[in-house]
Amino acid sequence: MPDEDFTTRGGVAYIAPRMTWPFYMKNRHATSPLAELRVSAGEIAISSPFGKFLVTRANLVSISRFGRIPVLADGFKFETSDSHEALVFWAMGATPVRDALQRRGWEVVG
Repeated sequence: MPDEDFTTRGGVAYIAPRMTWPFYMKNRHATSPLAELRVSAGEIAISSPFGKFLVTRANLVSISRFGRIPVLADGFKFETSDSHEALVFWAMGATPVRDALQRRGWEVVG
């Protein structure tokens, strides 16, 4: 696993964990580049105007692909056991984010 962290900017949406595309539209959102995703082997931190969303090995429920918008953005939904909301991180390119997560041992479904 790589030692260095992966960092990128994007947008976020806070949603109910069972919510799916496109039915999440009335929740809190911050567009790109107002959110930052930082991935390390031990944790994933997503910072936005709404605060910090922290994913650890202990609280992770799932990481899954979410509602792709061709050309514009791809989303990754993060669910944790200690939050009543899931967080979708919108990235301009899904491949570098997915690769960074997988290289650091985080499984992405879908």
